This record gives sequence, C-alpha cells and structure tokens, in this order.
Amino acid sequence: MNRHANITDPLPTKHNTGYVYFERVKKMKQKIKIYSLFKYILTFTYAFLIFYVSSQNTSSVTLPVFSDKIIHFFEFGLLCFMICWSVFSFSIRIKHIYIVIIAICITSLYGLSDEIHQYFTPYRSVDVLDWFADTSGAVTAGFFWKMLVYKLQRKQKSLAMGKTPINM
Repeated sequence: MNRHANITDPLPTKHNTGYVYFERVKKMKQKIKIYSLFKYILTFTYAFLIFYVSSQNTSSVTLPVFSDKIIHFFEFGLLCFMICWSVFSFSIRIKHIYIVIIAICITSLYGLSDEIHQYFTPYRSVDVLDWFADTSGAVTAGFFWKMLVYKLQRKQKSLAMGKTPINM
C-alpha cells in the first residue's frame, strides 16, 4: 500500500517500523540529548559537592572509629553508579563491562585527587585507607550496576521472545 506524504510534511524516511518523519526523529533525539545532558550535569554536580565538602574544616566533627571509611565507601560508590548511569547514555558500541571498568577507574582517580586535595586543605589529612574505601565503593557499585544492566537485558530479551518476564 502506497502512502502519500502530505505536502506540508517533510520527506518520509524508511524505518524498520514503517515510515517515520524527520521532524519526529529530530524531536526524539532532542529529548534524548536533554535527558543525557541532565545526567551529566547531575553527575558533575555530585562530584563538585564531594570536592566542596572535602574542602571544609571537619576538625570540630567527631566520628566513631572507621566510620569515615564507610562514608567514603558509599559516597564514592554513588559517584561510580552515577558515572555508569551517565556513560551508558553514550551511543558507542563497547561492551558494558568496559564501561563499568572505565567508571571505576574514573572514580578511583577522582578519589585519589580528592586525597591529594585534602593534603593542601587545612585541618584535613591524607589517608591511603580513605582512597582504598573510595575504590572499594566504586568496585562494589560497578558490580551492582553490571548486575542491574544484565537483569534488565535478560528481562527485555525474554519479553521480546514472548516469554513471561523474569522476576527481579
């Protein structure tokens, strides 16, 4: 069946689901770009927040022993999770595990730079165990991200094949 395009509509392009007009594709790409931009801004804001908090004087704050390591673990684990979330919006074709490894490396290097930054900050100290907690949190978050993506992909594949969804 031939479809006749309206004179006011732009030229149609063939798509695997039928005819899709260029304007609709442009709007969809703009929405995706805005969503990706939102993710990048949120991730950079969180990284800046870490930098800002590590610049503050914490000499008056008393914490139980090793509780700062737990804070570092979760703080940088969330950063790694957000980096994975942001990097997955790139339209590059590499394996997911490599994206997770890149996110872990970025988070670990950011944790190292945070410790170096604290060396120059009054009333702050540098601790290798803090950096180890940063990297451990990043590895754990990367593992959870990979498991989440794997389960979502399995669910999508099973739904595409007409099977009942996998319980998560």
